[in-house]
Amino acid sequence: MMQKVKYIAFVCTGNTCRSPMAETIFNKEAEERGINVRAYSFGLAAVSGMPASKHAVEVCKEIGVDLSGFKSHFIYDYDIADFEKIYCMSSEHYQILTQSVGLAEDRAEVLDIADPYGGSVEIYRMCRDMIKLAVEEILRSYED
Repeated sequence: MMQKVKYIAFVCTGNTCRSPMAETIFNKEAEERGINVRAYSFGLAAVSGMPASKHAVEVCKEIGVDLSGFKSHFIYDYDIADFEKIYCMSSEHYQILTQSVGLAEDRAEVLDIADPYGGSVEIYRMCRDMIKLAVEEILRSYED
């Protein structure tokens, strides 16, 4: 019997650095492991259609993840009810989703990953590595 695909989302502010890295790293790893979960990402202050930041593309390429064709999404580009879980990069994102947007608290989780925007490629690399660790943990929760 075919398993129904589950959908999760990663959220940050502008959807050009952290959440796109998380989305693409997650989807590559999930596909390689045969995990039937698909990630999306959006920003709470994003402009739809923007590319991922240059450093985000560069540091993802270093680990075999292609972010070059990424286009950003604003929260309302999606119906958040479609997502089983939304992973927030900061507690501020969590508060906005649960208090202003009305997402149930148990459907969101804070990853606590600082925004690398405007930082050096080394800052982005550290951010990517923190995201990769968080993604590994999330993936483990879907393995069984």
